[in-house]
Amino acid sequence: MGRDKCLIEIDGIPLWRRQWELLGGIAGESMIVAPVRPGWCPPDLRWVADAVAGCGPLGGLAVALAAATHDRVLILAVDLPGMNSDYLKKLLAHATGACGIVPVMDRLFQPLSAVYPRSALAATLRQLATPDKSLQPLLRRLVAEGIMKSAPVEEADRPLFRNLNTPGD
Repeated sequence: MGRDKCLIEIDGIPLWRRQWELLGGIAGESMIVAPVRPGWCPPDLRWVADAVAGCGPLGGLAVALAAATHDRVLILAVDLPGMNSDYLKKLLAHATGACGIVPVMDRLFQPLSAVYPRSALAATLRQLATPDKSLQPLLRRLVAEGIMKSAPVEEADRPLFRNLNTPGD
């Protein structure tokens, strides 16, 4: 992207604030996971250090699960500006403390807009110990073990998963 995605503005609102406000309306507690506390992060927002640097989203997931104070953890990437509270509430309604839920689109898990049970931490740490830092094998294992269930993304909801990866996006 060439710059911090969190600071990209849509309709004058930085992506980090859009997602924070979206989560604030549905989550009991929210946190930001980043290697260092971002300069844009207000002091009243909970920041958790991404202590497993270089592992991408897998490392961030492990940190979030370890720092969670609730049985369920709703993960939302900053670069999904189309996501809405109705969809996230639907995910939360279909997850329990013991079993999370992950959307699936085009046979790929959408792990950065999913609800994880804290019990997924052990499998996440095991995946971190492997050379493959992709979230796809982790989700395959979590679904196979019944820790997570998958939910197909309906055609009408596909635009919610459009992420921003390049300046053209």
